[in-house]
Amino acid sequence: MAVITATDETYDKLLSASEYAVVDYYGDHCGSCVYLEPFFREASNDMPLISFIKINVTHNPETRKRYQINGVPTIKFFHNGEEVHEAMGGMDTDHLEQHIAKMLYD
Repeated sequence: MAVITATDETYDKLLSASEYAVVDYYGDHCGSCVYLEPFFREASNDMPLISFIKINVTHNPETRKRYQINGVPTIKFFHNGEEVHEAMGGMDTDHLEQHIAKMLYD
């Protein structure tokens, strides 16, 4: 499954459309966000039953405020629309998969 790009207007619908979702809250001019991008995309291809959603919080301030995003990248992990885990900062595939495992099995 491909990474889905959300906006303030589409975010809730996208989040509720899947049992499990991983959301990358990123911003303009963020080096760690650029570093994370290929690993996030790879994970989305490897795990088709999980929704991988990206939202640029620079351009979508409503979602940034509602989810209290104070730094980017912030990755939040959801089960049935409820946040179950959060991680911050750039990470590689191994670290991203560890966080996904925490979402699935904790």
